[in-house]
Formats: sequence, structure tokens, C-alpha cells
Amino acid sequence: MLMAMLLATWMWDRVVTDCHGGLERMSHYYFQATVRVMGPGTCSSGPGNQTAPCIKSVPAAPRPFGPNIGDPGTGTTVSTEFDPVAYPQSLPNPPLGGFSAWPWTTADNPHVIISVDLQGNRCDQNCP
Repeated sequence: MLMAMLLATWMWDRVVTDCHGGLERMSHYYFQATVRVMGPGTCSSGPGNQTAPCIKSVPAAPRPFGPNIGDPGTGTTVSTEFDPVAYPQSLPNPPLGGFSAWPWTTADNPHVIISVDLQGNRCDQNCP
């Protein structure tokens, strides 16, 4: 009986609520690229735990790219012709000495696909 209840709750199409407890209405979705830049860091410099300042690849703010994909509604699947893996020139231009990449889910870019509601709030932000 307990397993049946758990299965029913996992399959139930729950209503998503916004930050204020109201019904969430989506505006669109977009892709977000992982970006790295060259910046100051510390590198190991010999025996023991010695370190020294150096230049290394560090995370930068993720950048949006590609088309905005309108909200198709609940329970639908969306496919797009946009393929940044096949067409890497579609990725955003990185800062000098850096690079942009997709599809990487990393600690600094945990959301590769961003949803935006009608108020402009993104899924990767805290509630205002």
C-alpha cells in the first residue's frame, strides 16, 4: 500500500507555485553556456604544500545563448533544431583568454536550461 502511494505521488502532475504561493506561469526557456576565464589563482610550487600565485582557468558568470523557446504548456516535450554541439560557433564569445562550453553542468553553472516566468524571474535565482 505504501509503495502504491509513493508511486502515485511521483506520477502526480503537481502544480508549480511561484515565490508568493501563486500558480507559476512560464514565459520561455533558454540555454546557458559555461564560461571560464584566465584569472589569478594559486598553484603548487615544489615540494610539500608550498603554493605560489599563478594564472589559471577560473569560473565566470554563465552566459545565455541560442533562441528563446516559448513555454509549450504542461506535460509536453519540446525539441529544437538548435544544436550548439554541432555548431559551436553559436556559443557566446568568451572574454579574451577564456572559453565558452555547453553542455556542462558544473557547480558554477548547475542549470544548463533556464526557465523564465512571466515576471522575469529565472530558475537559477532566489525568490525576490
